[in-house]
Amino acid sequence: MCSLLLAGLTVPAQVFSDQLLFLQSQTQFMTIQSNIYSNMAMENLERDNRNRNLSETASSTPKRSAASGDFLFTPQGQVSASVRQSIIDNLKRKNPVPGRELEKALTRDNPFPAYVKYLKAAGLDVQHNYADAFAAYMLGMWRIANGRSADPAAWQIKAAQAQTAMNLDMRGWSARKKQEAAEYMIYDLIFANEPYEASRKGGNKKQMQADSDAVYERFLRQNRLDLRKIQITEAGLTRMR
Repeated sequence: MCSLLLAGLTVPAQVFSDQLLFLQSQTQFMTIQSNIYSNMAMENLERDNRNRNLSETASSTPKRSAASGDFLFTPQGQVSASVRQSIIDNLKRKNPVPGRELEKALTRDNPFPAYVKYLKAAGLDVQHNYADAFAAYMLGMWRIANGRSADPAAWQIKAAQAQTAMNLDMRGWSARKKQEAAEYMIYDLIFANEPYEASRKGGNKKQMQADSDAVYERFLRQNRLDLRKIQITEAGLTRMR
């Protein structure tokens, strides 16, 4: 249903942990693949750029290792409902007909719980841990952008978890903000993964490639990250030389 990635490449790599803070702030309010964001994302644009500049100029500075509790939150039903409704409302404003169809689909059969369960079985507690949600998001988008189908090995997931836990800065984040950010990312992954999986399982290679290219191009354009030059190693997400 929701496979993540296949690693195992042996190309020499360089850890790009200094970029994780920028990616964190860029993706924390992401909603769906068609570039719909919450208003908060636009309000945080200047902060995003500052984080990126700080990462680039201080890449040699040791990063703060966050305590595991920094990432945790207890999910609240009203927050989940608010996130889901904001996604629907944003799409309705952009495209009313697809927005109404999305509302019907999420009301009838919301895939979010199934993804939470699937990812939990893979070792990623995206419903209670922001770092796990971020790792799942990055691994899932990497898999799609690179046209992969198989799931990762346990050590690969753990490597990505360790990398995100070491480099994400959650100071000042409320429990609500962590839950909102985590759920927006998982919804974004769902809306990218569902069409990709449908194409892959249906044997439609042309559409599968188009779905893969869409994710690749979006990350390149919005996050300045070439997912096709990234591999998964014991150090986590790393750049190929």
